[in-house]
Parts: sequence; C-alpha cells; structure tokens
Amino acid sequence: MPRTGASATSGVGSESPVLTLFASMSRPALALVLLAALASGCATTTPSSPAPSPTGDTSSSSVRDALIGRWAMERVLDDGVDVTAEANPARDRYLVLHADGTFESGGQPYGRNDGRWIYRDGTRRLGLDSDLGPDNDSVWEVTLRGDVMEWRGAGSDYARRFRITSRRVR
Repeated sequence: MPRTGASATSGVGSESPVLTLFASMSRPALALVLLAALASGCATTTPSSPAPSPTGDTSSSSVRDALIGRWAMERVLDDGVDVTAEANPARDRYLVLHADGTFESGGQPYGRNDGRWIYRDGTRRLGLDSDLGPDNDSVWEVTLRGDVMEWRGAGSDYARRFRITSRRVR
C-alpha cells in the first residue's frame, strides 16, 4: 500500500527515511528501484553548493514539465562499473512519469512497478514513492540535457554509487 501524507511526498528531503531505506536495499530490491528510476545519469548538485544549471537548455522552473514522459533505460553504473547488462538484461526497461504525479515502470525480468513521483526544484531531486512499499522507494538528483536524463542516487554513500542514464522515447 502506498504511503500517504507528508512523508510520502517529502522523501526528497535530506532527512527522509526513504534515503535510509534505499541505502539498505537488497540487490533484487535495488533492481526494482533502478527499473522504477530508469532515468539517466545523475546530477551532482547539492543545496549547500552553488548549483549549475540542472538542464542543458531547460530552465529549472520547467524541469518538472520536462520530466513528464516515457524514458528508456540506457546505462547503469554502480560505483563507476557498468552494470547495465544485469540491471537491464532485456534492454526493455522504462519509466513513465505522468503529469498527475504518478509513475509506472517495467521491463523484464523485473515486471511492472507503479507509484507517485515528486520533483523539488530547490534540491533538484526526484522522489519515487513505489506502491510496492518503502523498500522500493528512491530519491535521485537529476539532470536533463535534451532527450537524455541522468540520475544519481541521493541520501547515502551507497545510494550515491548509482548513476542511470535514460533517453526520452518519442
């Protein structure tokens, strides 16, 4: 059952239990999160540092709108090591961010995942609140450059090891 209330949408804050849960996930749970997150690479901005533009030619105020759509997973790095073959063995993993704040993701062999998403301009973080439960929730720092989205896990040293690159599907 999805979480509701403030904690369901505040998972993009620095003290979020979502971040703690992400850091302790098992490899299969992480694979589901990667499926859900499926985006791309990673943005490395933090609220305490001067932030470069989060998007190539997309202004920060329009990032949320630019995120809406279907994204195909292209590459996954774990601490700099390419694990795409493990994370996306059928090369069919995707994430769809809907305008109403819901998401769906899928791909073999991990199956479908649904939930809610939220993007915070101030932190440039995207939070995914999975209907599969808190072990599948995640928070990502995102950067957009045209049709390429880069994601970086946020909240712990473990989460920050992961970077995903996705491309918009038209």
